[in-house]
This record gives sequence, structure tokens and C-alpha cells, in this order.
Amino acid sequence: MVLMTKKLLESAGHQVEVFGMNHPLNLFSNKYFVDFVDYDNMSIWQKPKFGLRSIYNFQAKKNFLELIKDFKPDVIHFHNIYHQLSCSIIEAAHEQNIKTVMTLHDYKFISPNYSLFNHGRIDESCSGGNYYRCILNNCLGNFGESLMATIEAYFVDAKGFKKMIHTYISPSKFLMDKFIKAGFDAKNILQISNALPADEFKMSHGDLGYVAYVGRLSSEKGLKYLLASAEILSDIHFKIVGSGPELMQLESKVNEKKLTNVEFVGQKTGAELESLITGARLLVLPSIWYENAPLSILEAKARGKIVVASDIGGISEMLPKELLVVPADHMALTNKIKAWFEKDDSTRQAMAERLYGQVNEENRPEIYLQKILKVYSENE
Repeated sequence: MVLMTKKLLESAGHQVEVFGMNHPLNLFSNKYFVDFVDYDNMSIWQKPKFGLRSIYNFQAKKNFLELIKDFKPDVIHFHNIYHQLSCSIIEAAHEQNIKTVMTLHDYKFISPNYSLFNHGRIDESCSGGNYYRCILNNCLGNFGESLMATIEAYFVDAKGFKKMIHTYISPSKFLMDKFIKAGFDAKNILQISNALPADEFKMSHGDLGYVAYVGRLSSEKGLKYLLASAEILSDIHFKIVGSGPELMQLESKVNEKKLTNVEFVGQKTGAELESLITGARLLVLPSIWYENAPLSILEAKARGKIVVASDIGGISEMLPKELLVVPADHMALTNKIKAWFEKDDSTRQAMAERLYGQVNEENRPEIYLQKILKVYSENE
């Protein structure tokens, strides 16, 4: 979203600069970017030091102040600043009296358990200021991480960083409502749907007769329910696209159950990913956590592909009821997949055109640009 927004704004005649952290996979960088910290591959002795950096990054604030003074922006738009950059850069913007906007991607500002998902189920116990429960419940699955996230949550509140943001943008109404319920001012949060690049809107008529899952392979995505459905629907081929911490466990389950109709194709990008999406008869997203606005659903709709998904979180706003199922119910999922897989071509085509029409009306880049420019102008 960041680089697409940059491109859109520049095409409309605005000057844009990006701030972030250096990483080998970066598509963009500049002299202001901060050092990348690999939290996953550091010694136990390094973690306390760099954990504090994730709470307040002095280098990020220093570099960001330099950027602000050199570039002199009218508006600063924040996205995912946690962990690598920290809220220190919000403070930098506030000190320079610059208006700020933040797009919310998760629940980090209302709970140290940023996904509201814990040990296989929804867990909202840490939200609404009850941050200490993150430690008691070990919400992040690692006591050290749960402790640091809890300290960070209290620190952010104590410093008043959240109140330094003038306008919040939420891609889904669901996430927006969660923030309002947690005490955020409804007047300061707007719902603006995410956009896709214009060249991704390609109505597809491909159908190679398989069902595909595209995304991260982790417990909150509900893939165990998809495998349970695949076991019942043995005559349908399932392709699982992506990687993640549950890969080995899922592969083991497939081998144990001898599910010859399930294929793990790995992480794919570019033309390969495009081909896998367009070739599917159906896509499926059996999530069991509060998804915000999944990109996989947007990408599928922009190609006119039918998506069967859980009726949960922001997903419920993205798909018609006919395609939604009760979360964590493998029989409901099985029946829905079977029903849509076996529907006649004309019925599936009508639904495909309906989905394409929705995304074409709501998620085109020019629509997104118009809405954020309005937000920016109101914050000048």
C-alpha cells in the first residue's frame, strides 16, 4: 500500500518521501532509513536490548527528524511502524507540529496481542487497557515477547502517542468498530477500503478445476478445517499456496491421512501466483481470527474469482452471505465448497461478475486516491 500510495500521489502532482528500515528485500530505500533488526535470529542476550528499541527507537526518531526538516512535509501518513521504527517517529512529527494520518492494519493500538488471537481462539482479554493480561495469558506464545509487548502498550499510553495522530484510517468497518469500542474517538477514525494497482483488475475466465488457498500457513488461518474438508471432498484437488510456521504440521497431516488431493505449492509471486489464482475454480479462506481486509480476497475479486470464506472480522464486509461460512466448522466449509464447486457455469459466472463489480466500484486506485486526498486536505 505504501509504494502504491506514493505512486498515486506523485501521479496527481504531489511530492512524496518514504521512511522505513533497511532490509535486503526492500524495493525502495534512502539515506534516512534505519538499521534492520532481525528479532527472529538474535541471541537471548541481545533480545532485551533490541526489545527496548522496538518500544522506543532513538535512531528512528533522529533519522525521521532529519527527513522532516529536509523534506518539510505538509502531512505524514503512518502505516506499520511498530517493532522496527516504533512510536518514536509519531513523537517526532508531533514535536514538529505536522498533521498526521495513520492506516490501521491490526489491533496493536488497542491490545499488545495485536491479532486478538491466542492459543487457537479469539482472545480480546488484553484490549481496553487490560494489557497486563497479555503476560498472564502469554498471549504471544513467548513469555519474553508477551512481557515486552505489555510494557510497550503501557508506555505508548503513558506517552500519549495515540492522541498525537489526527486521523486514523481503517480498511474495514469491523476494525474501526473495535477501536471505537476500546475508547478511540469515532470522529477521528474513517473507513477507507484498501486499493489494488489498476493493472490487477483482470476479469478471468480460467477454470482448471481446483480449489486454492493463498496466504500464510499459520494457525489463525484455519487450515486444519480446510484439510478436514479436503479429506471429505476427495474428488476435488486442493492447492495450498504460501509458507508459514504450520507448513510441516500441515504436510504431516496430509501424509498421515493420505490426502492425495492436497498439494502444497509453496510461496509464489508474480506470474506464478497470477496463474494459480486465475486457474482456480474457487478460492477459500477459512480464517478463525478477526481478519481486517485480506488482500487475498481483494486480488481474487479483482479477477472475478469466487471466494468461499469464514464469516468473521472484516471478511464479512467483503463477500456476499452466499459465500460465507461459520468459522471453525469444517462441515459448513465442506458443504459450501462442494455447493459452489458443483454449480453450473452460468451461476458461477454471475457470482464472479458480481464480485468483480464490487471491487471495481470500491477498490480502484483512483477512488482510494480521492478519499485520502480529502483526508489530507482536512488535516492541513
